[in-house]
Amino acid sequence: MIQGLYTAANGMISVEERQGVIANNIANASTHGFKRQMAVQKGYYGEYMGQVHPPQSKAPGGGVKMIETFSNFSGGGVTKTGGELDVALMGKGFFTIQMGDEALYTRNGQFSVDPAGMLSTPAGYSVLDEGGAPIDVSGGLIGIDDVGNVRVNGEVRAKLGITQFEDPHGLKRVGDNVFQATEDMVANSTMAANPKIASQSLETSNVQVPTEMINMMMALRAYSANQKAIASIDETVSKMIDHVGSPG
Repeated sequence: MIQGLYTAANGMISVEERQGVIANNIANASTHGFKRQMAVQKGYYGEYMGQVHPPQSKAPGGGVKMIETFSNFSGGGVTKTGGELDVALMGKGFFTIQMGDEALYTRNGQFSVDPAGMLSTPAGYSVLDEGGAPIDVSGGLIGIDDVGNVRVNGEVRAKLGITQFEDPHGLKRVGDNVFQATEDMVANSTMAANPKIASQSLETSNVQVPTEMINMMMALRAYSANQKAIASIDETVSKMIDHVGSPG
C-alpha cells in the first residue's frame, strides 16, 4: 500500500516537470525559429528491471519520471517581414553564430548590425560566414539574398554559414533560442552548399498552441488522478491505524 503512495507521488512530480516543458512551449509560440520540446517519460520498472536491489521508493511499479526533453526540429511557417536583415532558413540546417570563442547554432534569422558594423543576432551573438568568420557589413546598404549571400551596396561580402548535422537531436539548448553541439557533432557536420533561404522573412515557431493546451489539460487530469489516489491511500492507512488491533 505504501508503494502506492510512492507511485502516485512520482507521477505527480513527473507531471509537474512535463507541465513546465509545455508552459515553455506556449510562452515561445511567437518566438521566431523556436522548436517545441517534448517531455520523455520512463517507467521505473523499465529503469530498474534486472537490478537485484532496486531503490525501495522506486521499485518496479513505482511510477514514472521525466528522463529528458526531446526537441522537435520540424520546420515552422514563413512570415514575410520586409526587413532587409530578416532571413528564414527553409529545410534542414542552422545559422552558425558565435559568442566568445564558441560556435553556436540557431534557427532565428532576425539579424541586426552591432556598433562595430558586424552582423549579429539581437542577443549579441556574431553571425558567422561559411568559413567560420564574423561578417563585416559596415559601409553601405545591406541585403541578404535567397541563397545566403550577404551583400553591401550590391556587392557580395560573405555567405551565411548554414551548418547541417547528421542528427540534430543531440544539440543542447543553452538559452536565447540557441543550441550547442558536441565536438563529435561538429566533426561530422557539413556546411550547406546550396541553402534555401527566404529573404526579408522569418521562420515562425513550430509550436501549435491548441495542441499544447490539450497536452496541458491531459497532464492536469493525470495530476488530479494521482492526488485522489494519495488521498484514498491515506484514508485507508488511517482507518487501519485506528481499527486494526483495537479491542473487539
